[in-house]
Amino acid sequence: MDDTKIEEHKAKLRSLGEEYIYALIDNPYECPIVIGPDGVIVFISRYSEKLLGIDADAAVGKHVTEVVQGTHLHEILKDGKARIGDMLYIGGRQQLISRIPLKDFEGRLIGAVGKGMLNEVTRLWDLQKKVELLDGQLRYYQNQVSQLKGGNVIIGQSAPILDIKEKCLLAAKTTSTILITGESGTGKEVIAYFIHQSSQRADQPFIKVNCASIPPELFESELFGYEHGAFTGARSKGKMGKFEMAHGGTILLDEIGELPLSMQAKLLRVLQERTVDRLGGTKTIPVDFRLIAATNRDLSELIKEDKFRIDLYFRINVFNIQAPSLRQMPEDIPLIANYLLSQLKSEISWGPSGISDEALELMQRYSWPGNVRELRNVMEKASIIARGNMIMPEDLPEQIRHGDDEGQGQNDTPLVGNLKQILEETEKKVIEDVLRSVQGNKSKAADILGIHRTSLYDKLNKAKTAATGDMERP
Repeated sequence: MDDTKIEEHKAKLRSLGEEYIYALIDNPYECPIVIGPDGVIVFISRYSEKLLGIDADAAVGKHVTEVVQGTHLHEILKDGKARIGDMLYIGGRQQLISRIPLKDFEGRLIGAVGKGMLNEVTRLWDLQKKVELLDGQLRYYQNQVSQLKGGNVIIGQSAPILDIKEKCLLAAKTTSTILITGESGTGKEVIAYFIHQSSQRADQPFIKVNCASIPPELFESELFGYEHGAFTGARSKGKMGKFEMAHGGTILLDEIGELPLSMQAKLLRVLQERTVDRLGGTKTIPVDFRLIAATNRDLSELIKEDKFRIDLYFRINVFNIQAPSLRQMPEDIPLIANYLLSQLKSEISWGPSGISDEALELMQRYSWPGNVRELRNVMEKASIIARGNMIMPEDLPEQIRHGDDEGQGQNDTPLVGNLKQILEETEKKVIEDVLRSVQGNKSKAADILGIHRTSLYDKLNKAKTAATGDMERP
């Protein structure tokens, strides 16, 4: 800058007058601190005592590090580079500040100024939380969008399906908690999503949580989130929980019967107070959500076994919907099978486009212990091995081709014994049928049954132990 321009700038400053210049640098919104080239404070705002808890008269003439704990303002004097938007704890509160080098007309560094960008950062924190919420929801949707394709469709025209649709539309008009019960693989998640999409919360998040797939030690952090440093391995920025992600929308707790008792008590509090506390956090976070719970277990039996809280049961069982099994609606099997086949086209583009009448007839005779989940598994396998444009009987698993005669005969036999024995025998047969349908693949069987693989192993071991005990009895 030449001498002429320098003089012009000086003249402009003088024309402002001393009062305007002082008002410009000494205002209650930025509360600046000015230091000289040696780091000593040469000016500090008169508002500093009120906003920052710093006595201006006592501060002038001292090195800035003696007055402001943790400051890095003097570091600007080393490289002359500005730092904008840093957080500093001053006067008992978090301050968003900027640190700017001061240079004379010749470009020489003569000091630095530190000033507040926002003296009250509460709004900034709220904005940050909203950004975190939206970011978390976006990432969740990106992971789940493929699974939700077609999720707002309940296929079928049978009486059970028409009854389900009617109940879902009625439930969608309320904000009450809904409990969806039914066998594994009956499409309880589809029913929950249908209710969500039919409700006033349709344009808000739909968050699903499978309680059977979360390790017990991670339940609290998954549902309620955690703050930085809450436990070893925690993310540096913390993590919001599923209830926060569901704010304004619907959260589905699938397989709620697998929820540990300790978490049941915390869930009950969340339902009552509509607030969550992050693990390791100190701030109570209000949440607005609609809860839908789903299970294939008899919660009343779990209550008797002291595995489920009765107060939580009454809290979630306000509006009950029973998902029908495929055995109750064989006339809908062709519609559902063809719908699933069309959905699989996006994954198996070379696969068949239809199902022969002979194959459909065999499928309608089968008992489908794994319900719609098993039906989809069969459609996927048949799509891969089918040679023509139609799924033929030879493309179906053996138990469907042979009519499941043995299984049908057992189903027709009157069940004898107390309810617990009947349920255990029925569960055992369902597991055996599903394992047979997937050629003994336990991972696929667990997926079809909608339970964790370890739960399947426990049930198999229990059945094996019971069988061994029967053999050893005289």
